[in-house]
Amino acid sequence: MAGSFTAAFLADIMHTVQDATSQQSPLAAATLHVLLYHTTLNDTVAIGDTGRMAASDTDFQIKFTNSTANWTLAGTTSPSVFQNKTVITVTTGDFAAPAQTTIKAFAIAESPSTAAGRVIAWGDISPTQTVSTGNTIQFSTGDLTFTLGGGTAT
Repeated sequence: MAGSFTAAFLADIMHTVQDATSQQSPLAAATLHVLLYHTTLNDTVAIGDTGRMAASDTDFQIKFTNSTANWTLAGTTSPSVFQNKTVITVTTGDFAAPAQTTIKAFAIAESPSTAAGRVIAWGDISPTQTVSTGNTIQFSTGDLTFTLGGGTAT
């Protein structure tokens, strides 16, 4: 016999993770960080994994408030989806290029630390982005989408 969670329950999980302003939960960090990687990722990604772009620098990460100002609220349908509501821009500044200069993936984490912190979600960047000195990487409204139930995080 097959079974699944209800759409309402999946939406509750999404609200707990994404909306720290109304759901004070260990899963709802008040701030989140977008981290960029030059390698592909999977479910075992850790915050300090090899492949992180300029892990000792802040050029390839952005910090934002985990709230409905930055995320749409998940729907009560299955799959339950939420996405960024604002433009997220990561500057590469004047950096010394890492060995790999093509950004292939991103992770959303509760900390920018390379030593500790939980990765909440990850996804591939398509098309990949080639980095050169002084350019920016931008995720426009709706570009980062997370799906729970019947889908995957992308």
